Amino acid sequence: MKYNLSELVTIDYETYFDAKYSLRAKAYNLSAYIRDPQFLIHCCAIKIGKKPSKCYPRDKAIAILQGIDWTRHDLLAHNNFFDGGISQWHLGITPRRYFCTLQMTRALHSEHSKAALNEIATFYGIGAKTEGLNASKGKRELDKTALNELMAYCNNDNELCYQIFTKQIEYLPTDEAALIDMTLRMFIEPVFQLNEPRCEIALAQEIKERLMFIAVSGHDEKTLTSNNKFVAALEALGVDAPKKISKYNGEVTYALSEGDQEFLDLQRHEDRRVVRLVNGRLAAKSTISETRAARLLQAGANGQRIPVLLNYYGAKTGRWSGGNKLNFQNFPRGSELRKSIIAPAGHVIAPVDSAQIEARVVAWLADQQDVLDIFASGGDIYSHQATGIYGRPINKKDDPDERFVGKVATLGLGYGMGPAKFQTTLALGILGPPVDIPLAKCKNIVAAYRKSNNMIAQLWTHASTMLKRMTLGEGGIFMGFLEYDHDAIWLPNGMCLSYPALEVKTKDGKATSDKNDFNNEYSYLSRNGRVKTYGALMVENIVQALSRVIISEQMLKTENYLKALKLKKDEVARIATMTHDEIVCVVPERYGAKTVKDVVKIMATSPTWAVNLPLNAEGAFAREYSK
Repeated sequence: MKYNLSELVTIDYETYFDAKYSLRAKAYNLSAYIRDPQFLIHCCAIKIGKKPSKCYPRDKAIAILQGIDWTRHDLLAHNNFFDGGISQWHLGITPRRYFCTLQMTRALHSEHSKAALNEIATFYGIGAKTEGLNASKGKRELDKTALNELMAYCNNDNELCYQIFTKQIEYLPTDEAALIDMTLRMFIEPVFQLNEPRCEIALAQEIKERLMFIAVSGHDEKTLTSNNKFVAALEALGVDAPKKISKYNGEVTYALSEGDQEFLDLQRHEDRRVVRLVNGRLAAKSTISETRAARLLQAGANGQRIPVLLNYYGAKTGRWSGGNKLNFQNFPRGSELRKSIIAPAGHVIAPVDSAQIEARVVAWLADQQDVLDIFASGGDIYSHQATGIYGRPINKKDDPDERFVGKVATLGLGYGMGPAKFQTTLALGILGPPVDIPLAKCKNIVAAYRKSNNMIAQLWTHASTMLKRMTLGEGGIFMGFLEYDHDAIWLPNGMCLSYPALEVKTKDGKATSDKNDFNNEYSYLSRNGRVKTYGALMVENIVQALSRVIISEQMLKTENYLKALKLKKDEVARIATMTHDEIVCVVPERYGAKTVKDVVKIMATSPTWAVNLPLNAEGAFAREYSK
């Protein structure tokens, strides 16, 4: 799709901040900063179409922006959660469409460049940020010199944003641009409200949960909160602490926060002691005021609608991730935290989720026909897997424990999970009630799963072969429909899984030309350093990426469906948030049952690129987010 650049308005605000009131301060997330009484616009750079960007002081900028016909113009900014939020909440501006180069960078260059403006501008070779913020820190009113310096800095940023956009929009699929717009509206034009008494109950539960995680970790708070002591505790368990390059000073530092994905990945470690240690660290580093419930109470105070910030393309596989120091994707189902979220008066929340989407995709990709037949017939896949594991018929009514093992096997073993990690997953109750099974029995269960799901087990080998071919600089077709080349696997939506600079070494770290040895170690170069990979992990990446393609297609169809509903004044029909397998709509109460029925139909329909993939979904509706 060609976009009319003459109808594009590129903006960048500069606002008041000080040592305690800033986006870096732990007390503030993005929405709290913008909504705070201290908030103040200093200036705003505005670029209309291809005309040169010009920066204006506060009052002049507001007058210009409010004078634009936004029904005919789109709004672009580098972080449009920030600039779009300011425009909507303080100026009442609602553009025809939102664009964001930060989100576009995540999609197009997640492994090559950080999404920071200076990083991507340097990556494209179009310039760099200048200095200009220091003179304004802590000053609500700026003298002429400080204001001019800030405006020059702001204007340069705005031009960089536009130049980046013109390069990126040529390659970003139209559907992905629509998904970015939808994601931004969840935050900028929120619809959720808060049941404050219920959220207070959730806060009390989170406080107890925090203390429980700390106690279970086996360490005191000082050890968990100290970087050096925590790193030593990890090393005592045989784990090297992940590292990153600091975005503030460019130096190598430990990656030990809730925003560091490699650190969060340790929550899936095969050693339960490591998982408990990581969970303890996350709990200890979170004060009462920083819990999700506390931030919800802050966001929903005085009847305010609650912004939902999801990071579009927040993961390698394209999935959304949580943001704004308030991860909506991790609200436990059926919890008081979820139930404290309510729809506006006269509306209901209608969540619809896919049934076992990843298990279906991995079986379809592997052509594991017996499993596909169970899904297609609406059978109980967990009992089916447990039957293969235990060698006798298992059913939900008579064998709940065995069936639960079948559930964990279905959802976990398809990615090559080994016995130790399977044992840990069961013991920690990650997918249900904790179950302790001896390691020897876990080895038997894993072996039985791989035997009864031989096509899925072969899929890992096929992925290993593809990986070897990629390191040779070769391309091909994976499993009959996914094209790949030396550093990428191309998806049905035009996006790709990227593996830059793939290389293979022997396990002692030496370069090797023997690509036929399955014991070699493969890695690719991400923006944070080299990352190891292997066949089963490639399968996991592919399955999660395909699952993301499916739900994103479903989101766009659902959005079109909601737009067709006939609404009265002050009514809304919107996708308010989503998780990996769930689309959450807010609609007028009279449309609740119909919306659930119709969105279930959308989500149970196979995509055109996988017509024989059996899908299913279920949903419900209520005033609260209860499902």
